[in-house]
Amino acid sequence: MLSIIQTIAERKIQQAMADGTIPDLSHWKNKPLPPDDMAHVPEDLRMAYRLLKNGGYVPEEVAMQKEINRLEQLLVNCADEREKIRQLRRISCLRTKLENRLGRPMELGEDTPYYDRVVDRLAAPKKG
Repeated sequence: MLSIIQTIAERKIQQAMADGTIPDLSHWKNKPLPPDDMAHVPEDLRMAYRLLKNGGYVPEEVAMQKEINRLEQLLVNCADEREKIRQLRRISCLRTKLENRLGRPMELGEDTPYYDRVVDRLAAPKKG
């Protein structure tokens, strides 16, 4: 005996099949599953990571990178110079925090955006 939810699900599937709105997945038949994206996580932690991932939680580093990307997109349409400067400072701060969390030293090559800021800051006359 099917539960009400199972019956509704079956009807929806049958309707979608009749309408032709179910995508053709035959190309997956007899093929291996895609590689596990948790291969770098120790086996005893994988289930917990999957639960967190499925619940919408992401590592802080990922959240910081998403915020940096979001702020960079907002800067494209920003007309207010003060707001641009404020957001650039925020992006810089987030990048520094992210690099510190990842244990990577900040790159100061001439082709990085941070390089010009460091040169400008050092070249500016001292106040006071």
